[in-house]
Amino acid sequence: SSCVPVMLKSVAAIGGTAVLVGWQWPAISQSPLVKRVKIPPHMQNHPVVEIPDLLTPEQSEAIRQTMKDMAQLNSNADDTQSYTILHEHIGEAVDMPPDGKCAHPYMVPSKNRSSCILANRIDIGKHFAKSGGAEGRKEKFEHAIQRLLSFGAYIFEPEKYPAVNDLFSQERFKVAAKKVCPPHQQVLDPFQFNFIVQVPGQAVATHVDGVYFWSATRFEFPQWLLAVMAYSNLWADDYVHQVQLVAYYHEKDLGEGAAGEFLYWRRDGERPEEANPRPGTAIGVDGTKTVHSTKVYFPHRKAPPVDKSRKNALVYDKNSDVWHVTSDNATIASYPTEELRCSLVFRARCFESEDALARYHDPEDKKRRTMSLDEVLRRLSSDYTSRTGRGLPKAPLEMAVALIDEYITYPLNQDVLIPMNYCALVKLQPALAPLLAPICT
Repeated sequence: SSCVPVMLKSVAAIGGTAVLVGWQWPAISQSPLVKRVKIPPHMQNHPVVEIPDLLTPEQSEAIRQTMKDMAQLNSNADDTQSYTILHEHIGEAVDMPPDGKCAHPYMVPSKNRSSCILANRIDIGKHFAKSGGAEGRKEKFEHAIQRLLSFGAYIFEPEKYPAVNDLFSQERFKVAAKKVCPPHQQVLDPFQFNFIVQVPGQAVATHVDGVYFWSATRFEFPQWLLAVMAYSNLWADDYVHQVQLVAYYHEKDLGEGAAGEFLYWRRDGERPEEANPRPGTAIGVDGTKTVHSTKVYFPHRKAPPVDKSRKNALVYDKNSDVWHVTSDNATIASYPTEELRCSLVFRARCFESEDALARYHDPEDKKRRTMSLDEVLRRLSSDYTSRTGRGLPKAPLEMAVALIDEYITYPLNQDVLIPMNYCALVKLQPALAPLLAPICT
């Protein structure tokens, strides 16, 4: 029959394809289209504790009042306004153009706004824009970034805020925190709390929290570089373990599906676990080791049209109990307090003894142990070449992107067909605009 040769050819083609796939399977299995959740072994299976009713209604109200007394929460993209970094960049800075806008999609104004540098958490923004976040959204680059420009305050002197500081001294806070710290490191060192606030349409992107080493912190290096160091596991013996207690103090239960549910990944290849951010509840986690995120808060509402190059803030009007989103002092959106998704993040370091804690804070010891930027980049460069067989790019901007792409493997959505936000490609590849225009509005 004339069908036999055709059938034989088909069988041969299928067999050849199977052999080829089998030969290439180690690489194919790691492709984003096949394996979308890659959690390094040293970042797996760390404890996450859900704590119902950690805050009483009275405590939540006192925290909301503290937030209102602050009167203004800056964009989280401007977190360095709360502290100073010795090395704000690794050499990629370019002079601020006359229009005051950083054209490169990954760059934002420096602290003094004299230059454009990589965003302090470009690892987060880059992944969110390219992946569409934990939910795999398909939207333009500008819209994706607007979802991330939520608001907050970073406080490194908790004792100045009694309503918050009093909580940290309570035994139930300490008990919850110690469940997250390693068993042999039960001495707590509270050092920071944050107010993190989303308005409708915003989200917390997939990320790890600000990493601390004995020899490197957010006060020396950009946080994206610290995240690369954590993922690399090259400084495992230098790692400072932490606990974050994320307590929710918004006014009312936001309901299922719209609340910006908390997501976290503890196992390689698996879907995230999920927690509802009900008022008064809290989640205990070492967010520097456990990758986490949120769904979009009120996903069917648009985020305010903030520009990453502008000075953005959430400003309180006590006469109306309304918060105004401002961009370069112009109001672009307004929300009553009851529409805000509010979390208080308490952070403490974990130490094995009071002596170890004292040594960590000793100025002379710190001076001796702090690494230089060149030392960090040299070690990463050597490891990068060992891993990839390629040399690390010399230009600082390309170097930073290469390090982030090689080391940081934030999860991709496992349910959508294409786990990449192709609508954001237009920002990086303008020639694709006509092709994507019909499907990317």
